[in-house]
Amino acid sequence: MIARAFLCALFALFTGFATKAEPGNAPDYANSALWAERETGSDKRADIFYIHPTTFRSQQWNQELADRETTARTNLIARDRQLATFAACCARYMPYYRQASSRAFVERNGAGAGAYDFAYRDIRRAFRHYIAKDNQGRPFIIAGHSQGALLGLRLLREEVAGTSVERQLIAAYLPGLGIPVGSLPAVFPPCSTPASTGCVVSWNSFSAGTDTADYITRSKREYGIPGRDNSLVCINPVSFDEASPDSALDQAIGAMPGPPVPGPLPAAVSRQVAARCENGVLMVTVEDGMPVEKLPGGSLHLADIALFWDDISTNAVRRVAAWENVQ
Repeated sequence: MIARAFLCALFALFTGFATKAEPGNAPDYANSALWAERETGSDKRADIFYIHPTTFRSQQWNQELADRETTARTNLIARDRQLATFAACCARYMPYYRQASSRAFVERNGAGAGAYDFAYRDIRRAFRHYIAKDNQGRPFIIAGHSQGALLGLRLLREEVAGTSVERQLIAAYLPGLGIPVGSLPAVFPPCSTPASTGCVVSWNSFSAGTDTADYITRSKREYGIPGRDNSLVCINPVSFDEASPDSALDQAIGAMPGPPVPGPLPAAVSRQVAARCENGVLMVTVEDGMPVEKLPGGSLHLADIALFWDDISTNAVRRVAAWENVQ
């Protein structure tokens, strides 16, 4: 019953903070206040467009951008802990958007689906602004976690694949979502090696030994496309190699202790995580004493990036270099 436990945990975590906020007017992304990060003028060789996960703690469907409490939480969880993973490789761009609350994840039918559509329109608007005003033909990474991964997948399909910016995509990092292979655009397959470009990396973390059958079934039902390959994408974020789905503790470069707290980032700690892709799910063993955020039912969803912080950072630098070498 992992899927039910996971959903109930997320719902309980995020819906105890009801607010009367309404979504408000469509954002104008020319306004710098609507970006958590907008590193214009950087001398870095590539960009990252990052889509943050759900941080809206409310029973309403979509966040109002004037909600300062949610903005502060978004900065702490996503900007300072997740987006910072890519600081070594890329100029960072992360828009605020009228995200769907976790209620939409639990109630995917009807109004829940509409809440995600509403959020996606903001992300599309922000991405189009970034391409038109800030990108200037530079290579870029698209990344996002959880809701951000879902919206990032749609962005790949609708705004990147088959467009004039397709060749500029270095890779997409979309953890925290069970993505069936057949739901990817054909031009952006799973990344097969640590230096592959024009491809997608994804994983979803659970404690080793967890029964993930319900989660796998739900992911295929929710995100799969009939008649296509519904096996879930799982690229081990230590090896980043489809041929090496298993990684040992001594291979892990650095995990970020959690949960996130205000202030300077703690130092990442090496050799804390062993991981293996099994049936499209990342099964993780964390060393005793390593602080890690956990959800009931064996889910390590909240730590999908933190557990592999330095590993992701190092790999992103490598992919940027690989993209430049093939141009």
